[in-house]
Formats: sequence, structure tokens, C-alpha cells
Amino acid sequence: MTVESVQIELPAPRERQAHGPWSDLALHTIGWRAFQDLCSQVCEVVLGRPVEIFREAQDGGQDAVFLIPAEIDALPIGTVQCKHTSDASKALKLSDLTAEIDHVAELVEAGQADTYAFMTNMSVDAPVAAAMRARLHALGVRKPHIIGRQHIVRVIRSSARLRALVPQVYGLGDLTSIVDERLSEQSRALLDSWIPKLRTYVPTKSHRDAVNAISDHGVVLLLGNPSSGKSAIGAIVSTIASENPANTVLALTSPRDFEAGWNPNDPGRFFWIDDAFGSNVLRDDYVQDWASAFSKLRAAIKHGNRFLLTSRKHIYEAARRRLGQRNLAQFADGSAVVDVGELTFEEKAQILYNHVNFGEQSQSWRSSVKPHLPAVAAVRDFLPGIAERLGDPNFTKGLAPRESSLVRFMQEPTEHLIDTVSALDDQLQAALILVYVHQAGFDPSDYDVPAAQAVADLTGYSLTKIQDCFTELKGSFLKLSGSKWTFAHPTISDALTEILRQKPHMMAALIRGATIDTILSSFTCENSPLIRDALVIPTTLDDALVARLGRTPDEWHRNWMLFHFLSYRASESVFAKAIQQFPDLLRRACWHTDLIGNDPRLNAHARAHHQAVLPDDLRLEAADSLEAAALTDLDTSFFDEENMLALIPPSRLIGLGLALRAKVLPSLVERADEIAEGVDLDEEPDSHFKKLLGVLDRIEATTGDPETTSMIDDTRDRVKQSVKAIEERKREHDDSSEDETDWTHIVTQKKEESSPSAPVTTKRSVFDDVDK
Repeated sequence: MTVESVQIELPAPRERQAHGPWSDLALHTIGWRAFQDLCSQVCEVVLGRPVEIFREAQDGGQDAVFLIPAEIDALPIGTVQCKHTSDASKALKLSDLTAEIDHVAELVEAGQADTYAFMTNMSVDAPVAAAMRARLHALGVRKPHIIGRQHIVRVIRSSARLRALVPQVYGLGDLTSIVDERLSEQSRALLDSWIPKLRTYVPTKSHRDAVNAISDHGVVLLLGNPSSGKSAIGAIVSTIASENPANTVLALTSPRDFEAGWNPNDPGRFFWIDDAFGSNVLRDDYVQDWASAFSKLRAAIKHGNRFLLTSRKHIYEAARRRLGQRNLAQFADGSAVVDVGELTFEEKAQILYNHVNFGEQSQSWRSSVKPHLPAVAAVRDFLPGIAERLGDPNFTKGLAPRESSLVRFMQEPTEHLIDTVSALDDQLQAALILVYVHQAGFDPSDYDVPAAQAVADLTGYSLTKIQDCFTELKGSFLKLSGSKWTFAHPTISDALTEILRQKPHMMAALIRGATIDTILSSFTCENSPLIRDALVIPTTLDDALVARLGRTPDEWHRNWMLFHFLSYRASESVFAKAIQQFPDLLRRACWHTDLIGNDPRLNAHARAHHQAVLPDDLRLEAADSLEAAALTDLDTSFFDEENMLALIPPSRLIGLGLALRAKVLPSLVERADEIAEGVDLDEEPDSHFKKLLGVLDRIEATTGDPETTSMIDDTRDRVKQSVKAIEERKREHDDSSEDETDWTHIVTQKKEESSPSAPVTTKRSVFDDVDK
């Protein structure tokens, strides 16, 4: 079926308004190009036939082609004509067909209009439809169809599959028609905040890849740079998932939230975990939590739950190295990882059109930038999040409506955002800093009093006046998630980090006033290994930092973060001063890690021993822990850590090597059998033997006599047999626990994708009606 050139009526200025669940969707607001794509998707879903799309400039005036099945061998081709108007009140007239008469006659003669459908977002009266069908009959069309706004809206509302394919329609109706009382209040509030943005959403290849990954694997990890659209895809897919009455969508912020929210008796949960490994910098405590939570996640998938995680590329890359073999298999092999970075020019153009069209810019501003928008869409590193800012006057003050300025806005977003934040009134900046020092968000009813007071003292504004600014910043710089005020986008925090780097007096106040969680997870010391996007504490503030470290609450979770900071983020000077002034810090207790070589407490002890400041009793305690890990738990991961290995006195280290050969090696065949009997069938079969095989590698590297080699070979053979046996048990287990949860409503069709390229030359720009 062929779709001919789309025609647009120039509209009168329109008023943007909300649409209730039973009123028309605002199809007049989405632009001619998006309406054309919507029509082709409607045809494809309703008819169940593949749609082949040709753009206007490349097909002699025809936009899309699909085939209609027939009872005879030949498949007659039908034509669809789209007609879009930006005037919500416009009704179809018989004269609207006049311009197509010659085209229809040519198509009939060519055998391409056995069926002819005229699709429009205008309302259609029955007498007009009857007259148009008669006119088409007279031209030789055997099956004429006139499809107006009412029919299209009815089809959209009746097809979850169609809404999955063209999800921007979610933003055109009332939230109550999509998200109901089944959601928890927190997740509902989050989706509530996203609904106004969904009408600007453009489904891309990344969107479809994410949906397919969830269908195939039950989980997907979306990777991308800041502002690349990861969270938007998460919000869209979560909203789609919420439509099934048997499902509950939970929007979480950490692996601990998942462990608390997973109910094995509720197989219909969809977990959306944004910035799963940290928002601006890697959260090492999240990595540790995921290392243990992934086994539960695998079990949850087996029970019918589904997962969507997002992360910045560089943060996940750092987490991946830390996780090593403890990573989720689908993430390790990349089968459930989607890079959202690459967009075609057409996708970029439609994204930019939507954000400018639906934004708050004046019509005169849109008219002035309209000629330059194709150049912005052609920017190689185009980012959807930056396109959204072009539609917001708060971010474009002082931006000249020239091509060079607009292109630079897209090419250098961080620099422009820093300038924008710096240009805000001091009181508005104070509000942003108040949120910044409360890493998890500022809750007016439950906040860190010293941190808030530090911001008030720093800026000279009372806490009440600072909070009064939140409403003014809502929607642009801040958002309200439940009861907490958070940044509208993590890049706001990035910009503040860069601003604060240049203001030592502010840094001093923040070190004294920011929450300890913010300091331990988001800051790093000058002269320590560089951590991207972390706020660097200059050496001039070492004493203030040490004072804060010494006041860290003695709690297992925060002790773990403290030891990690001392091990990896503290400079030599800060570490030495902290241990000298607060020697009892090294005696605190914290969680144990899965691999002892990654234990931050023992790493801190190893660093202290290297500096000759570790008490003897703590060194012997550490040596006992390392020996027990190797001999009892088969954990030899610390052998690669020189400083940690030095915690064991030389004579005991020699004895440990002998014990591994004389006592541990002869028992490993029996240990392999014990492991095989007690395995978790939701885990990968070979994952249970990684520590055991690591011990074999250590022994083999230090001992080469024939008897030892024979024992090592026997043990490896037993492990191989055990893995095969477990694989068989796992297959039986999987077959008996088939996922019966229906997630088909989020499955989309796979289409031929065009690769990212330069703009396609067309007769008509997608931006033609952006200022109407």
C-alpha cells in the first residue's frame, strides 16, 4: 500500500490543553512527520502486514507502502494518503480530495489503488465520508476508506502494541487512562513527572532494542552518555509495562531497593532502576550490592519479573571491571546491553522538532531558529536531553538565534549549562546547592540539619527563603520525586561540580556541611587517582576533610563507604592524618565482600601497614582473615594484591602455600561434589566453581611436581563433570518453571534500520510547521 505526500493546513495559533481519558488525543500537536509515521504504524498493527516506508523525496511523492493479503495468488497493492492539520477544530471537506484526483487516477491505472485509504487527524462527518468514497469509486478504486481522527484515536486506545510502537501518544491523554492505582505511590509520582514529557518522545532503534532485550532476556541495561535519553526510554517502557493489570511497576534507585522490593510470590513486577551504579560517579557500595543481588535478580527473572537498568557508559565500565566474574551473564556478554548513543538524522530531527514544538519558547523565537534546526539535528554528538533544553527558555537566555550559536549549544552542552547555572540569581543557586549537598534528594520534612545550615551560612539566605525557590526551579532545574526535591537531570549536578571547583570558599563550606554520604561517594582528594565527574578536594582543605571523616557515624554501611574512601580516594596525606588523629577508625566493623581481595576494610589495613601505622593486633587479625579465606572459603583473590599479601608475615605466608598443597588440594574433589549438591539452579553452572578453580591456578603456578599436576587434572575433570550435571538439572528446573507472565504488550516489531548518516535530502523539512 502506498502512502502519498502528506499535506498540511496552515493552522491558526493553537492553545495547548490537557486531554481527558475519553477525549480525543491531541494529534494536531505532533507535526506532519510524526503523524505520517503514526498512520503507517496504525496500518501495520490493524492489518497485520509489513509496512515498507519510502520518504517523500525518494519515491515520486509516495511515503509508505504495504501489502494487503488477498485470496488470490497475487497481492494487490493499496495506497494510503495522509493529511495532517495543526488545527484541532478542523473538519474534513470533500474539496480536500481535489488535489489528489490526478494521483489517484495514475495509481489506479498502475494497479496500485485497488484499495485506497484516506487518513487524517481531522474529524470526519458521515456525509462527507460517503461523498469521498463515491468519488473514489468513480475513479476506479474498488475499496475506498476514509479514516478520520475518531477512528485513529479508537485504534490507539484499543492497542497496547500500537502504543508501544508509537509511545509519544502517551503524552497526549490524561494519565489516568494509562497508569492506575496499582502502582506504588512513589513510582506513580515518578511516572507522573514523566508523563508531560512523553508526548515529545520519539521511538528509536535503541527503544526497540531495549524492548526486544527485555522480551528475550527479561533484563536490559541501557548505556549512554549524559542526556542521551536513557531515562526517557526507561520511563516509556515502564509506562507500557504498567498497562497489564497483572503487573506492578517499581521505580527504584539502588540494588538494595530491589532486594527489599522483590517478592517471589509476585511474578508480575517490572523494576526500573535508573543510574543503577551511581548517578554522577561510580557508587562502590552499589557495585558491592549488585555483586550479591544479581543472583536474586536471576531468580526474579525466572519467576516472571522484568528489569530495566540504566547507567552512564564510563560508570558502568568502571563497575564492570570491579564486578569481574560476579557480573550478570547477560551484561558480561553484551546480549542484554543497549547503547543508546547512535541516532539517525531523521530520529534526531523528529526529537528536536518535538522538543521545540512542545516547549515553552515563543512563536517568534521558534520562527527565528527554524532555518537553523536542521544544522542542529546534524550535529554528530546530538543529545536528546540537550534538545529538550532548546525548548525551555530558562536554558536559552542570551542564546543568539544564529546557526553557529545553536550548533555550539548542542556541541558544548556542559559549558553552556555551567554558564546558565552561573547566571542564575544567587538565591536560586543556593537552592541548587542545597539539593547538591543532599545527594539522595532534599526532603523538607527530613533533611540533614548541619548540611542545610552550612548552605544557609555559605549563601547568606535563610533556609526558608532557599526552599521558596524550589517551585520556581521545578520543571527546568529541579523535580519533585515523591517528597524529595532532586535535580531534573544529573547533568545539573555535573555543572555544579564544575562551578564549585572554581570557588574554594564554597568548597570549604561544603566539606564542613555536605552530608557524609555525599563526601564519601562523590568527592575525591587531590593527588589521588582521578575519578571522572567527582568533585576534587584541594590539599588546602585536607584538615577540614579529615575532621569530617573522623565524625563519620559508626554504622556498617557508612563504615564500608569510609574504608573504601580511605583505600582508594584519600591522598597519602589525608590517609596518614586520618589514621593519626582517629586511630580507632581502623577498628570499625563493616560488611564483608564476596571476594576478600576487594574488601575495603582489609585494603585500608593494607595501606596502613604499608605506611607502618597499622597496630600489630590488627595486622594479625587481618592475616587470620586472609588465611581463613584461602583455606576454608577457597578465596585466593588477595594473592594479586601485593600490599594485602604483605599483611601475612613471611613465615606464615610460606606455611599458607604449603597448606594449600598438602591439605586443600587433596580435598578439592570432595569439595567439588559438595558444591554441586548445594548449587542454586538460578545461577550459571560454572559460576559455583570459580573460587575452587582459582585455588588450582594458584597451586599450579607455584608447584610443578607430577603428583600435584595429576591431582590438579583430576580435580578439573571432576569440576567439568559437575558442571555438565548441573546444566542438565538447570534445564529441567527451567522447563518446570516456565515464565507464565504476559509481557507481550511491550514487544515491538523488528524493522529495517537505517544507519546513522548525514541528513536525507527531502522536498520538505520536518521543521516546516514547528512555528505554527
